[in-house]
Amino acid sequence: MTDFVYKPDCQLIEQSDEHVLLKLTIPENLYYFQGHFPQAAILPGVAQLDWVMHYLTEFMAVDCTKTVSIDALKFQIIVQPNYVVDLRLKKIKANKFSFSYSSTHGQHASGKVVLADD
Repeated sequence: MTDFVYKPDCQLIEQSDEHVLLKLTIPENLYYFQGHFPQAAILPGVAQLDWVMHYLTEFMAVDCTKTVSIDALKFQIIVQPNYVVDLRLKKIKANKFSFSYSSTHGQHASGKVVLADD
């Protein structure tokens, strides 16, 4: 039986109060590739969103339980095993953060996380 992982290998490249840049290496044994799809593995968008929320919490101390919407969500290019992607997280306002996934293959996904006003 294969040992699956749920998160990519993550390297912090840049960090400030306003933004974070992470380099993510997508492993072949990622749980989310299971059955999605047997002929050509594709990273599901829901996994990408889960990682955004995880890393917003970890690196920017965002309380993602206050998320009210994900705006301007776009998935442009699929992410496959062994891709190395940059995840950029940027604070737009106190309750709004943008994210984008990109690599040498192009722009993979982007959007904005909107939190409830305090």
